[in-house]
Amino acid sequence: MDIGEHAHVVKRDSDLRHQVGQRRSRMGRWPARPGEIDFRGLVNLFVILLFVGLFGFGIWWVIKSLGEAGQQYTDAMVQTKYNAETVECQNTLHVIGQNIQMYTLTNETFPDSLETLAEWTGDSRILRCPAGDHQSYIYIPGQRPDMRGENVLVYEKEPVHDGKCGVLLLNGRNLLLSPQELQIALTQTRRQLPKQNQ
Repeated sequence: MDIGEHAHVVKRDSDLRHQVGQRRSRMGRWPARPGEIDFRGLVNLFVILLFVGLFGFGIWWVIKSLGEAGQQYTDAMVQTKYNAETVECQNTLHVIGQNIQMYTLTNETFPDSLETLAEWTGDSRILRCPAGDHQSYIYIPGQRPDMRGENVLVYEKEPVHDGKCGVLLLNGRNLLLSPQELQIALTQTRRQLPKQNQ
């Protein structure tokens, strides 16, 4: 191959590379020419929009899920606190019942009031419910150990435990009663009392 032929081959290769380059550049432009539609560009745009939409939906779903989980957690914490206060109230009523039994064994009579019992035990915490607004317990004096065991001895006036009131019966049982149930139990208890204590 002589130099002339070699120059001709190089020029032909150069022309081919130039034509291929022009085709590639035309295919990469958007739009390639006025009036032409570049489908690759449209597909790329569609994929980008789809990706952004899915990403946005994912973020929305995570935020929504976290909000619901946060609300469930908050509700559970409130319920747990409420349950703890109810258990503490029931425990306080149990302590009152035990102290009344010890007072009765020592003095052969029930105390005149919860204040008398608190002075005798040295524990003023037994006067109030630990739940809600810490309302005072109400004591029904004038009862004896030989009276009906279902008589109400100590109770809460306001229903602070999920619409129920804490109650200590004469037999030492603790109950949670609705206000209507409490009124029925109080009426039955007062019928058993001597006239001066009603």
